[in-house]
Amino acid sequence: MKKLLAGVAAGAVLSTMLMALDEKELTKKMKAAGEHMGPIRKSAQAQSMPDVATHAKAMVQALEGTETFWKDRNLPQAVKWSEDGVVAAKALAKAAEENNADGVRAAMSKLGASCKSCHDVHREKLPDGTYKIK
Repeated sequence: MKKLLAGVAAGAVLSTMLMALDEKELTKKMKAAGEHMGPIRKSAQAQSMPDVATHAKAMVQALEGTETFWKDRNLPQAVKWSEDGVVAAKALAKAAEENNADGVRAAMSKLGASCKSCHDVHREKLPDGTYKIK
């Protein structure tokens, strides 16, 4: 029984460690999210809803888990922006799948606002054109 409990505890610690993001992993996820923002805008403008949905789903995958980076740093506003981004990306995918242009516009606005809010506070542009987390 003790071995079983020790194994369960070790598994819980390992899964918690795996869920936490370091700055390099967050940057990778943010780059992945950024790679889909342009295509989302272009697809929405062209009213290509299947493409919007595809990129929005990829955006969800990129953003999911980013809140752990901010939780680990005790930055609740950044946690909220991360969570809001996931919710908005999911709403965007759903609206696109439903061919709901008004819903797509509303979700894109919310997604952009959550990204911009966090970037304005926690992102710094370096002289070489790259970015770092503040």
